[in-house]
Amino acid sequence: MIRSVGLLTVFALVVAGGACSRRGSAQQVVIEIPSGFNGNFLLEMGVKNAPELAGDEKGYEVLVPRSGKLTTSTLLSNPQVTFRNRSDGSVWGYSHSVYSTGDGIQVGGKIEFFVGTKQDYDAQQNRRNHSGGFVESENLTTVL
Repeated sequence: MIRSVGLLTVFALVVAGGACSRRGSAQQVVIEIPSGFNGNFLLEMGVKNAPELAGDEKGYEVLVPRSGKLTTSTLLSNPQVTFRNRSDGSVWGYSHSVYSTGDGIQVGGKIEFFVGTKQDYDAQQNRRNHSGGFVESENLTTVL
């Protein structure tokens, strides 16, 4: 009886320890928004033959390109995102999605957001709602 209780306690500690380590394993991601950038950003993840994100065991750094679009083979399933925003606009509408097969294997994903004023974001959302996706607009995307 004592041995059963001891084994049960060890099992509970192992399960609890594993749950804590998974919870603490979120990937750290710093997204650098350059001065003058305004518009949509899309990071497509898990793309075969695309370059990996630059990073190390501490996390990844993503520099938003002038085009506002970046493709990587890296797949971030549960990132803890921090923005380093050097632009004049704010970040609006951040979303993170991961795509999985029917048996739960993660195969791709994306991170999207908008940089600009609230008024520009609302206007962009209205256009997006009518077209079903991000709208590329010369008015909303300023290149360095």
